[in-house]
Amino acid sequence: MKIPSIYQQITDLTKSPEQKQQEINISEVWHLNSHLQMRYDVLETTNILKNCAQSPELRLILNSGIETLQNQIHKIEKIMGDYGIPFPARPPFDAKTIANVEMITDRYIFRRILRGIQDMIHVHAMAFTQSTMPVLREQFKIFLFQEIEIYDKLFQYGKIKEFLETPPHYKS
Repeated sequence: MKIPSIYQQITDLTKSPEQKQQEINISEVWHLNSHLQMRYDVLETTNILKNCAQSPELRLILNSGIETLQNQIHKIEKIMGDYGIPFPARPPFDAKTIANVEMITDRYIFRRILRGIQDMIHVHAMAFTQSTMPVLREQFKIFLFQEIEIYDKLFQYGKIKEFLETPPHYKS
């Protein structure tokens, strides 16, 4: 299924942003803008939480997440720039430590990040199913698979650290 995507990329090379805007639908523009805004928000939150993390392993995980977010932001900004779609406001590049960091535990940070990833899996899947352009569908599919992979690794970390909520036992 790469042929439609490659064909679209080749034909898009000679088109202006105004010509490209005729091909993209409003739903795809909304998803791109929404994905970029969410990435900005998550990047800002992750930077703040990284400053509060106690364990070196969790800081390493958060740094890896920040790198992934920055790569995804760059890809979305490139696509939006190609189509002449304005960007939402960008967050600060780094967040300084906040007061009362003792209240923010590694368990809280883990749960907050895991929940965010669970939510983003649905967002990626929705964007994938609602996009009609092969290039955008492919990009949303890549984001979806990356998110699933990150979720799986973070879930295993949470099991090791006993950060996961265990459901009540059920006896039949």
